[in-house]
Amino acid sequence: MTENGTPVSPDIPAFYDSLAPDYDEMTGFGKRFVREKPFFRLLVENHSISTALDAGCGTGFHSLLLAQLGVSVTAVDISGEMLERLERHGREMALDIRRVRSDLQGIDHAAPGPFDAVFCMGNTLPHLLSETDIRLALTNFATILRPGGMLFLQILNYDRILAKRERIQSAKESNGVTYIRFYDFDDTRGLVQFNILKLEKKEGELTAGLITVPLLPVTSARILSVLGECGYQQIRTFGSIAMGPFDAALSKDLVIIATPPVTPGQGRGR
Repeated sequence: MTENGTPVSPDIPAFYDSLAPDYDEMTGFGKRFVREKPFFRLLVENHSISTALDAGCGTGFHSLLLAQLGVSVTAVDISGEMLERLERHGREMALDIRRVRSDLQGIDHAAPGPFDAVFCMGNTLPHLLSETDIRLALTNFATILRPGGMLFLQILNYDRILAKRERIQSAKESNGVTYIRFYDFDDTRGLVQFNILKLEKKEGELTAGLITVPLLPVTSARILSVLGECGYQQIRTFGSIAMGPFDAALSKDLVIIATPPVTPGQGRGR
């Protein structure tokens, strides 16, 4: 595993380091392969993806899925604990995935590419708390993509969340533990506070643990505007990885596929 020296906000690595032991149970790690693999197989085939970067990989579900489809994957995260769990999964599944510890702002130096595709999924992008940082991350993605490559973004549908003031994102029970993901709205700073409440009963006693991190609620208009400013082309929006239409009032997710700008120096490393 390589590591980038770019400083990051201490809140985010600490949040995900503490979440790492519960992350797979909370997200239904094992069950997702059968459900999601057909969609990613189509992406790999339709976009001729042989190399990919998974930005904000967590414990590596999408990195591992892509590797199962024959893609050479570089997995990037700022949490060392998440990357350690990815390494364990890779050993168990006999999959070789390069792991890099970095934030998105320094990803062009930590993993210079070029790559056929960059995947930034699981609501990773809203952890950047300013439009300036989002623009930098998207510019870095363009730098490490080959000409004609694919950027695949997935975030929650903040158009709907903000309009309806939806506090509860999800509640899941697994092996006697309940995970509740919910928001507090910080209107003064234009942020949301993302909270995960863990409830567990041990020897008749109910225990509760809470971790929290700030996010920037990135609306569809906001991200599409920044993508345009960064020169991305062929920008398409969807409501899920199944590629259904995006509905700002109804969709759970916002999925975007785009092609990087054609500029001098594009595809650095070839």
